[in-house]
This record gives sequence, structure tokens and C-alpha cells, in this order.
Amino acid sequence: MSQKEDKPRFGFMTRNYLVLTLTSTLWGIPTSICNTYFSLYVFGLGGTEITIGLITALGSTAFVISAIIGGHIADLYGRKKIISIMTIVLGLSQFLVAFAPNWQFLTLAMIIVNICFVFEPAFWAILADSINEQKRGTAFALYSCLSFLPWAIMPSIGGYLIDIHGILAPMQWTYVCLAIVGVAAGIIRLFMLTETISPQNRKAGGQYSLKELGKLVKDAFKGHLQTWSWMPRSALALAAIYILWAFEYGLVEPYWIVYATKVIGVTSTQWGIIIGLGSAISIVSKILIVGKLLDKFSRRKILLATTALDIFTYLLFIRCGMYIQVLTLWIASSFIWSFYEPTYSSLEADIIPEERRGRVFAAFGVAWSAFSVPASLLGGFIYEQVNPELSFIMASIGIILCFILTALFIKQPQHNKK
Repeated sequence: MSQKEDKPRFGFMTRNYLVLTLTSTLWGIPTSICNTYFSLYVFGLGGTEITIGLITALGSTAFVISAIIGGHIADLYGRKKIISIMTIVLGLSQFLVAFAPNWQFLTLAMIIVNICFVFEPAFWAILADSINEQKRGTAFALYSCLSFLPWAIMPSIGGYLIDIHGILAPMQWTYVCLAIVGVAAGIIRLFMLTETISPQNRKAGGQYSLKELGKLVKDAFKGHLQTWSWMPRSALALAAIYILWAFEYGLVEPYWIVYATKVIGVTSTQWGIIIGLGSAISIVSKILIVGKLLDKFSRRKILLATTALDIFTYLLFIRCGMYIQVLTLWIASSFIWSFYEPTYSSLEADIIPEERRGRVFAAFGVAWSAFSVPASLLGGFIYEQVNPELSFIMASIGIILCFILTALFIKQPQHNKK
């Protein structure tokens, strides 16, 4: 889809961009509570740290399979329908999470939820398709900012409710709200999105109907392997970096709140305030700083600086002994983290041609999720059975490796350099 260069600063705001941004922001209202306190929800249903790792690992496995198929569908059949329909199904699947009677049922529910994310490659592909190349940094920063806006408010409210009413009731009602929001977002996307893959480019997938599911799956996996063989060096390097981030995710992401509440002594309300203030800092930095820097300077250099600063976050966190120390560290770290999503998204769009974005974005998602499976299992075991601090130390080493790979192998296309 060709995009005309617009003179106004916010000329990149196509209808697709606005629809995806606004529905993502709507989705983020309940999600910001659900994701923040999910680990505590697992505890409330009788699980342990190892259980958290198991649920994360199985969910990632389901996402790997769905992403491969989703990327294939996105490039051959188009983006709009799979995004819209599966957003609705994703919303309905949240009812299973809301009414899970135990952690075993919750595990099954999260597998189904992750299968529903089959539309994610199409989502990022249509978003990239709908943004002018010269405005990618600003556009992705603004998208990240607005979709992240609920995180500045809702976690504090969720934490307060959890401290008053316990973990189960507030989380159950929040997941019910998430289901309603998901259905509404899907309907909005169905009626307001515009397809970005032209009929000519979709003819390659017209040799068999969607009813032939077996052939579709077979061709999807075959195409996925071919995608890896096609990728340029910089794209392969990005995939390798995402693999390292997957290990970071499995090792520490579900356990920030566990360590903060059980070891440091932070309450759920205080953790909500920490997440909220950190989110506010991230939003402000994206509005005032991130987008402008990404469009003015080398995205690769910005990523190198961000990664270098982030190395110390994990080591400092396990040295915190009180709420105010965690709050201070989280505010500083949130400024650093605010650069990641817009920078990576901009680099992906720079490196990958439009007609291959669905499959390549799927490949990135698969690489991340596939390696988060062993990382999640390992993270839960290390945190519960070995040493909680070791998980954060290993994550810091992973960030060092991300920095090295970025320095050695990420090359931004010459015509995009400022």
C-alpha cells in the first residue's frame, strides 16, 4: 500500500492507524490490571512460582503455532478479517480466564487465549502498512504512548481493590470487562479497518479455500521456513535479539511483582502506584522525546544507548530494600524502556518490505515465543527452587548480549538514516 508523504506533523494518522490505536487503548484499560497482577491471580488459584512458569510456557507454545499460521494468512488472504474476527474471539476467551476455578483450568484458558492471538502478525503488518516511512518513529511512539495510557492509572486502582477485597474477585470482574472490551474492539475493527493487501497480491493464496485447513497449515509452516531463508542479515539479528528478550521475559517478567511483594514488602496498592508512575513517565517521554529522536537520529544508535543503560536495572532492583527505592528505580527505568517498542517497530518496518511483513513479523513472534517456553520453565524453577536473585542476574547478562548483537549486526538501511 503506497503512502503519500504528508506535510503536517501528524499527517501519518490514517484511518487504519487511528482505529488500531484507539481500540488498543480501549483494550489496555482492563489489560493493564490483568497483566500487572496475573502472577498474584495464579497464587490465588493455588499455583506457585513454578506454576507461573508453566502457564507462561504453554501459552507461548500455543502462540508459536498460531503466529506461524497467522502470518501466512496475513500475507496471502489479507489483514482485516483475521484481525477483526479473532479480536472478537479473543475477547470471548477472556470469560474462561475470569471463571477459572483453579490454576489447572487457568492454564487451559491461557492456551486458548494465546491461540486467539493468531491475528497479531496481521495487526503489526497493517499498522506498518498504514504509516508513512518518514514518520515511522513518531507514529510508532505515539501508538505506543496512547495504547499504554491506561497503565498510568488502572494498576493503582486494581492494586487498591486487591488490597481491600483480595485477589480473586477484582481479577475476575476485570477479566469480564476485558471480554466485553475485546468484543467491542473487534466489531469496531471489522467495520472501520481498510485492507492494505491489494487483490493482485492476494491471488497467490487463492489456489485453495480457507476450508482446506490441512493444506493451509502445511503451507503456513513451509512458508515460515522459507521466510527464515529469505531474511536479510539485520532481520536475522533482530530475531536473535528477540530470542534473548524471550529469556529475559521468562526469567523475570512474571516475578517483578512477586519479588517486590514477598521480598521487599511492597503492597499491591504500592505496586500499582509504581506501575502507574512508571507508565506516566513512559508516556510523557514518548510524546516529547522518543518519536522526535527516532525520526531525527539513527534508530540503531538510539537502541544501543537504551540497551546499555538497561543492563543495570535488574541488578539495582534486587538491591532495593524499601518501597521508595523501587519507585525511584522504576521511574528511571521506565524512561529507558519507553524507547524499546517504538525503536524496534521502526527498525522492523525499515528492514522488511511490505509484501512480506505478515510472515516476517510472525517469524519474529515465533522466535520470541518459542524460546520463552524453556525460559519460563527455567525461570519458575530458578526463582522458586534456587535463588530469586539469580533470575535477575541472568536477565542482566542477557541484556549485555542484546547490546553486543545490536552493535555487531543491526544495520539500518542507508536511505532511512538521518
